[in-house]
Amino acid sequence: MYQVLDLDEIPESSPVSYMASYYDGLPKLQLKKTDQIPLPQWSDFNPLEVRKILPWTMVIQRDGASPSGHLIKLEGERIIEASGVNSMGKTLAEAFEPDMAEIKWREMEDVAQQRCTSFTLSPVPRSDRSFIDLYRGCFPFCDDQGDVCRLVITVAPVKDIIR
Repeated sequence: MYQVLDLDEIPESSPVSYMASYYDGLPKLQLKKTDQIPLPQWSDFNPLEVRKILPWTMVIQRDGASPSGHLIKLEGERIIEASGVNSMGKTLAEAFEPDMAEIKWREMEDVAQQRCTSFTLSPVPRSDRSFIDLYRGCFPFCDDQGDVCRLVITVAPVKDIIR
């Protein structure tokens, strides 16, 4: 059950909504002589400003256009608890079975190419944990040249709320 959502379909008390609000308030890099959609720069991301949701936060570094070119730099403890696996330091190709790595990569690549956020509802992508439904928000960040270099992904079981 994979569903694309609008942000207003995710409760305001969800860590995903909290990240969306933070992301929306960040300054956007507008490049001259380009029609690219402006994005926040990675250098403007301050984890201290989202410390309440770090347990639900994952950071993906984009080094290439493939599952092996997407490295999981940070994976919050609530994500590890939900999935039952710590994938920090692994590429998508190493962290998931090939079919799932391709699905995850395509979702992230769409966000990077379209230069927009995405919000979804889906089960944990592991057969022994698929009974846990997750809200997910994917937020692209660019380098000083305007290229998407990082994705911050907030992943929260639907029952999780922040206070």
